[in-house]
Amino acid sequence: MSIIQIQHLYKTFGTGENAVHALEDISLDIQKGEIFGIIGLSGAGKSTLFKLILGLYQPREGQVRIFGCDPSRLAPAVRRQIFGYVEQQFHAISGTVADQISLKDPRVTAGAMEKALHLVGLWDTCCALPQGLDTPFRPELFSRGQSQLLSIARAVVMDPQILLFDEITANLDSLTESQVLQALQAAAKDRTVLSISHRLYEAQ
Repeated sequence: MSIIQIQHLYKTFGTGENAVHALEDISLDIQKGEIFGIIGLSGAGKSTLFKLILGLYQPREGQVRIFGCDPSRLAPAVRRQIFGYVEQQFHAISGTVADQISLKDPRVTAGAMEKALHLVGLWDTCCALPQGLDTPFRPELFSRGQSQLLSIARAVVMDPQILLFDEITANLDSLTESQVLQALQAAAKDRTVLSISHRLYEAQ
């Protein structure tokens, strides 16, 4: 069963002589449960492709279909149930540690957060905070690698069918990178995964 279908996709930023052709004639057909790696140099359009898949950009030509639907027409609440997206940097919001995972979505239960934190190996770390998950979030509470693990927990807490990983180990040391990759493998189980990287081994 095809989960993601991309047909003759073109994306251009700007017009005329200043136009930048980010993607030209890209076609993909990704099946349910497939782990798909996209490798290319920085600036090659990998992140642009992800934003088209997420429905955040519109193509100049061609089409993207997720379960047969145009992703740009999906309501944000529905989109989060379909996609889990992990970027290079962790983007915190105001609020508690729990809010970083739930994004203040009332549909996210305490049980779902606990399951996500166990999956990425952060449950004990969060429980050891002064107020547990109710501790007001501050960047210094977590290392850079732990912040990426929080990103993964945030991505999987709604149990989405598709995970998108965008160069998420690019700024980590080798030990922390290994921990994050283990969390990725756990998160990828029974899901369709797209991972983009400029380094070959990360997509394996």
